Order: sequence, then C-alpha cells, then structure tokens
Amino acid sequence: MSQNPSPDQDGEVRLSEYAGRVIRNWYIVLATVVVAVLLVVLHTVGTGKQSQAQATVFLGTPLTPTGGSAQLNSVVANPTSAQAYLHTGSVLDAAASKAGIKSGAALRSHLSVTALQSTTTKSTGATPNMQITVQGPYDRTSAQAAVQSLGDSLIVWANKYQTAKIDALTAQIATDKATIATLQQTLTAAQNQLKALGGSGMSSTDKATVSAALLSTISDTGSRIDEISLQLTQNQLFQASAKDVEAAGYVQTPSGGRVTASNRKSRLIVAIFVGLVVGVILALLWDSVRRRPRKTEPAAAP
Repeated sequence: MSQNPSPDQDGEVRLSEYAGRVIRNWYIVLATVVVAVLLVVLHTVGTGKQSQAQATVFLGTPLTPTGGSAQLNSVVANPTSAQAYLHTGSVLDAAASKAGIKSGAALRSHLSVTALQSTTTKSTGATPNMQITVQGPYDRTSAQAAVQSLGDSLIVWANKYQTAKIDALTAQIATDKATIATLQQTLTAAQNQLKALGGSGMSSTDKATVSAALLSTISDTGSRIDEISLQLTQNQLFQASAKDVEAAGYVQTPSGGRVTASNRKSRLIVAIFVGLVVGVILALLWDSVRRRPRKTEPAAAP
C-alpha cells in the first residue's frame, strides 16, 4: 500500500526542484550579476571624482529669559524644521555660490541632513544633533565649502533667540556697570566729606546733622551697589549660559575628503548580492516559461 508523502518531504522535494531549476539556468544568474557589477563600475567611472564633506551641528537648548526650563518645543530646536530650512532655495543657492557649484538645485540632490538621536535624546526629548553631508562629483574644497556655508547658516538661524537674548543681556550688563560706577563715585564723595567733617569749623549740632545725612547716603548707596552687583553677576551668568550652553554650534567642524575605496567595495558587494537575487528569480521564471506548452496550430485543410 502506497503512503502519501508528508508535508516535510513535499517541501524538501520542492526546494530541490527549485535548486535544480536555478542550476540548470546558471548562465542567467551569472549574466545578471555581471550586469549589476558593470552598472556600478560604469556609474563610478562616469561620475569621475567623488568627494564627501560632513559637519555636525548642535541646534542649541534655548532656556527661558530667567534661566529656567529649556524651550524644547521651539521651532529652531525642531530637527524637522532644521531639515526644511537647509533645503530652502535661498540657503542652497548661497551655499552653491560659495562652493562654486552650478546651482542650489544641483546641490540639493547631493545633500543629506540627518538628525542624530541617541538613546539619551530619545528618552529625555533633548534636541538632537544635525549631521550635514554633501557627497557628489566635486573636489574636496567645493564639498567642504558647501557644508561650511550650510552649517553656518543653520547656526545663525538656530541662534535667533539666543542672539537676541545675548544682545539684551550685554546692554543690561553695560548699564549695570555704568550705574555701579556712578554709585561708587557718590559713595566715595560721601565718605570723603564725612572724613573732612572732623577738621571743619562747624558746630557740633551742624556736624551731627551733616554726618547723619552723609551716613544715610553712604548706607543707601552701598545697599544699592550690592543690589546691582548681584544683578550684574546674574546677568553675566545668563549671558555665559546663552553663549556656551544654549547657543547652537558645531559639534564636528566641516571636513571633507575623497570617497574612499571601501565605499566602492561596499557598492560592488551590494551589486553582487542584488544580481544574485534578481538572477535566481529570473532563472526560476525562465524555466517556467520554457516548460509552458506551446499552442499547436490547426492543420491546413486539404
């Protein structure tokens, strides 16, 4: 009595059948791999020199005017907004002009802007770093100049709030220093007048009256100097924070170089793999087409 083949045996038979069909049509697989490799080689030769330049920009962490919590929901701290800004026509045109590239539209196809989010930034919601990459048929100097222009533009754009904050704090610090200098002059004058009372010919009653007024001036002026000095220190700290902590800037300064041989090697490996996959599919399809029975034409009437 015959036994039906089990599903496992049936699967093994099918797999062996597919392998046999691919082996019979090995020339199709080989031809596909050769074509894929040739396409990569021709693309490499056709593009000529290939250079890549890259920079990483920190978008900044703008704090509230009083130095409180970070304003992470602002437009300039949004990586999507930063990507859109760098793909703006005017920004690309300016970068292309500085790099000696034909146009901003030509530069756009060779530009990549990626948000580098680490585990920490994902969990805390902190602002990620933006990686700017230009890779194309340019020399190293042109690619680096384009990235430099794009990075500088992004930093200026991202620092709008911080720049305004720094300007306001700088003006306030100058006012605080001028006020302290004026108050110090008043304090010194009052102290000198108080010292001069001892050798004056004034009566004791007049000396007491003038001395009380001078002591009050010295006390009030000293308190005012202490108050503004504290305010000056806070403003200086806020200014330092806006410059060194909150402000956007380069994490990796623009640098460039030729596309390395390892990149070409990886492209060839990918081409071989893709060629194998496509070749196997074509080999299976070709075997199916070849096995399909042809329609017989009806015999001609005598």
